[in-house]
Amino acid sequence: MINIDVSAELDGFWSDNGCSFIVGEDTQGLQHLVDTSKEILLDAISQISGGVRIADIGKLIETRAKKAGYVVIRDLGGHGVGRSLHEEPDAIMNFYDRHDKSRRFRKDSVVAIETFISTKSSFIETAADGWAFTGNKGGFVAQHEHTLLVTSGKPIILTATNGIE
Repeated sequence: MINIDVSAELDGFWSDNGCSFIVGEDTQGLQHLVDTSKEILLDAISQISGGVRIADIGKLIETRAKKAGYVVIRDLGGHGVGRSLHEEPDAIMNFYDRHDKSRRFRKDSVVAIETFISTKSSFIETAADGWAFTGNKGGFVAQHEHTLLVTSGKPIILTATNGIE
């Protein structure tokens, strides 16, 4: 399994996009993890509109992951995107934060929604190179991410290509 997470800037505006996938034969049996991460991301995105509580999206991601037999990484999450790669709202997490009752998605804002679905780990550790991550309990992590425009209805996925998500 490999993960590619790409950020891009055009004319002063940023986007963020990521995808995990299996290369070659699935000898570790991880296709279900990858598929689950992608399905959860698309389900979470379909529930986002202006006024929706950010914590409720975290709850959806966490609940779906647990139901599929996985856990979520609790110290990585989505974020606002715009004139810089990371803007408000920060910490759009993959779990339900019962203390985060007031933050809501704003209509006409741009956010990157990410899933971090794991077979064992709940937290990450950063490697000595400052870039690579490993899970605190080992196992595997699948990540999927899209940048989207929040609307009053269904969001617009800005990083989808030719209708393929």
